[in-house]
Amino acid sequence: MDNQNRNTDLIEQLKNNPPKIIGGYKKPGWALKVLEKISNDSVEHEPDGSSVTAKAILEASDQTYYPAFLTLDMSKKGQVAGAYFISEKNEEFELLPFEIAKEFIKKEEAELTPFKYRTLEQIEGDEIQTNWPDFS
Repeated sequence: MDNQNRNTDLIEQLKNNPPKIIGGYKKPGWALKVLEKISNDSVEHEPDGSSVTAKAILEASDQTYYPAFLTLDMSKKGQVAGAYFISEKNEEFELLPFEIAKEFIKKEEAELTPFKYRTLEQIEGDEIQTNWPDFS
């Protein structure tokens, strides 16, 4: 089964029990507090060095903030390869790809995108975040 079909199946399952997407905060500090509750390291490197997964704060175009995890492609100087929003289910956190999470955020996509972001730590080799620690 390809990713498109998997995503469609997952969206249908989630419609019956919609996820609670965390975010939409007026201040980035609230998104940071959520990320601090998650025990993962701020930056996790893939063994082959091709990508990193990093805790990040996303700034939506409506100036609201979302805690997230970003996968950065280090072979492309830190280009975002994936964005994962955080949902809460049974007092646990789950990661949902942006493509799925956007279906459950109570805003138009135009209010969300384009996102600006900043990772919690500066990442060596990331040339995309030129303004770190400000949002890029």
